[in-house]
Amino acid sequence: MKRREWLQLSGKAALALGLGPIILTERAKGANDRIRIGVIGPGARGTDLMREAYEAGKDLNAEIVAVCDVWRRNLERAANLVKQWYGREPLKFVAHEDLLVSKEVDAVIIATADFQHARHLIDAMKAGKDAYCEKPMANDLAEANECLRVWQQTNCIVQIGTQRRSDGRWAEAAELIQSGILGTITRVECQWHFYGPRWRRPNDVKEAEKDPSQIDWHRFLMNKPKRPFDPHRFVEWRLYRDYSSGLIDQWMSHIIDLVHWLTGEKFPKSAVAHGGIFLWKDGRENEDVITVLFEYPKGFLCSFSASLTNSAGGPEVTIRGTNGSFDSGTWTITGEGGGESRLKETVKVKAKPSTSHMRNWLECIRTRQQPNATVEHGYQHSIACIMAAQALWEGKRVAFDPIKRKLIWM
Repeated sequence: MKRREWLQLSGKAALALGLGPIILTERAKGANDRIRIGVIGPGARGTDLMREAYEAGKDLNAEIVAVCDVWRRNLERAANLVKQWYGREPLKFVAHEDLLVSKEVDAVIIATADFQHARHLIDAMKAGKDAYCEKPMANDLAEANECLRVWQQTNCIVQIGTQRRSDGRWAEAAELIQSGILGTITRVECQWHFYGPRWRRPNDVKEAEKDPSQIDWHRFLMNKPKRPFDPHRFVEWRLYRDYSSGLIDQWMSHIIDLVHWLTGEKFPKSAVAHGGIFLWKDGRENEDVITVLFEYPKGFLCSFSASLTNSAGGPEVTIRGTNGSFDSGTWTITGEGGGESRLKETVKVKAKPSTSHMRNWLECIRTRQQPNATVEHGYQHSIACIMAAQALWEGKRVAFDPIKRKLIWM
């Protein structure tokens, strides 16, 4: 397709969304050009990201100029914070489409609910906005595929919020492991454990229930099944399958992204999973204990376990090869468990220079280079999370075809 034809077609699609034609963002911002940021979803996590943008923006000439939220409470809190920082009121929106068509905004931070990330990112890229998007990038396969396709068609600078990609310790570990120091890798073990009824927020639920008129419930649901207003689903959406896979979307997205980085893999070959609600029987739909097992094309198994029932556990990532083991708890590579060619001396992982994930994104907006966690990386962790969730919920083994970009049930 010729560039002009593509622009015409994509422009029509964007117009259907009320966003105007797609903009190809090619111009590098000069050092004196202010980067004007809009924040979509300034809740708890969104406010943390706002603070990071405020700090990084002090010497990168970046400023938050707009905020958008479906809950008036969050919208006003964020606006007051912006006024406190910069001495002036930001633009305020309930509909993200209205923020995206604003010529006052160059880039957006997306920190909405898991199931909303992909749609907001797609719309942002179609509107020509650079974006920082929280993980998981997508938890729906069709939307994940669309995210990747739209990103490939634009020049938007997108940072996905898997912030370990900006940590120098993991960068050094990835370089060492990809050098072949561990020999043939056959086992990767990952875990993340916590004790408590995670993601229950009773005070916020009470506040939402007290005045639903302050909430655009229909806009929150987007394309999910319509239902009467439910303050639990609105505030505690991580616990319900329509909106999130819980432990998978929230925690495994981080860890499986590391596995891909450390091993050089992109997508699991297949996945099986099991879990249940064994302790917190409080009306939640998502499991409080899970185990996921992936097979990867290079020939190794990767296990991921997570729970909300006991915080004891080992390192986030352990990799076992024929020459030894990597342990992210001690940041060492040793000959533990290796064969005849095992390592004789311990290798301490020395950190490369680290950077703020937010700062990396803002710097890349100026240089037009891709940041540390691209949409490709986000697509890869999204596919793994989608596979895990479907395997868990359906009780079946699921595979992924990276050519056709679709799931295959086995």
